[in-house]
Amino acid sequence: MNPKDVLKLSLQGMSQRKLRTGLTVLTVMIGVATIISLISLVTGVTASITQSLDTIGPTTIYMSASGPGGIFTNAQISEIESLPNVSSVIPVLKFTANITTSTGSSPTIILGIENSSLKSVLGKLDYSSGTLYSDSGPGQALIGYSIAYPSSGSAPNIALDQPLYLSGIRTSSGIKTVPIIPTGVLGEYGTSFFVDPDTSIFMPLTQAESIINKYSYNVLVIKATSLNSTSALSTVLTDIFGNSAIILSVQSITSTVSSITGTLSLLLGSIGGISLIVAGIGILSIMMVSVSERTKEIGILKSIGFKQRDIMLLFLSEAVMIGVIGGMVGMAAGAGGSYILPALLSSHSGTSSGFSGAPTSAHSGFAGGRASGFGGSSSGFGSSSSVSFSPVITIQTLLLAFTIAILISVAAGSYPAWKASKVDPIIALRSE
Repeated sequence: MNPKDVLKLSLQGMSQRKLRTGLTVLTVMIGVATIISLISLVTGVTASITQSLDTIGPTTIYMSASGPGGIFTNAQISEIESLPNVSSVIPVLKFTANITTSTGSSPTIILGIENSSLKSVLGKLDYSSGTLYSDSGPGQALIGYSIAYPSSGSAPNIALDQPLYLSGIRTSSGIKTVPIIPTGVLGEYGTSFFVDPDTSIFMPLTQAESIINKYSYNVLVIKATSLNSTSALSTVLTDIFGNSAIILSVQSITSTVSSITGTLSLLLGSIGGISLIVAGIGILSIMMVSVSERTKEIGILKSIGFKQRDIMLLFLSEAVMIGVIGGMVGMAAGAGGSYILPALLSSHSGTSSGFSGAPTSAHSGFAGGRASGFGGSSSGFGSSSSVSFSPVITIQTLLLAFTIAILISVAAGSYPAWKASKVDPIIALRSE
């Protein structure tokens, strides 16, 4: 039989049962859209995290002194610098304070670091306004974007070169308040690890030491000489410091993130696959009903010369058409849904990425908020409380979802098509 005639008869049969066909197409569309949107979201998150980590540098190792009173001394820094495969060691002094702005007073993270080392820690230096502080400048500081702009589109709530006050600073001599002069505002960084530029304040290392009367450090940023030596260097540092320090490398985190997101993609893709299996059961059901209702039509077709393979091809083509239409509509819906979901998530958690998110970063950072971990207390780096990402829709994902839809449609329609081809034309013609 001519393929054109098969297609025409298939569309005619589907059009005679519009509601039933439409609902079956809808189930296929939902399955395809689910696969595409979920996998695209996970791929987008993976790409965003990987890009953030790559910006920091794959040879970077972060060390946090274990416990609130943990410190690294200059002698220990010299010891680390003398180790093989060490390119540089950047000392950082971190503490928390309350900062008062036009929108109120909120806790935030203060990081003391030399201006020449700031780019190595953040990976890049983007400014919304102003410039970097001077290491010898009195009371200078660089303000995170979310502190200066607590809500999207708002006017800045700080003025450059005008004093701000840090209060509630705990020192050995008691609680103190100090003024700082903002020299600049960082650009919006979004996704970040170990340190959240958007909700932190950066100042000269010597100034931070003077404020809290501490001339040692609770965080070290170590750069290995090469990517191949990073893992070995992490092992050496762990052997030296043991439980007195928490050591994390960008390389190990990248590997862990890739493993986790890969498993998550498989899991979420399986959820979409289950939706398509349900759609396949729907196709099987509708095709079985269609064969039962069209018994007399099958008898007429056989009486005018249609062979068994023609009948089978006719019904099978209807199942394929359902898969094709549902797959094509599902690809469009999945692509659109993958962009709508992040917007919904962003609006739901919009306040968490603003200035009010600083306490979260200070107390529940990377590694699940461990008290002595990175971001767990003043001894470590905090991590961003929000993840900004865009979905990544690949041709492979679209083709995978579409192909699965077609295969399930063919599998679901094969038995009804075979059963239709076996109908006895004489018995079929006698049926009502």
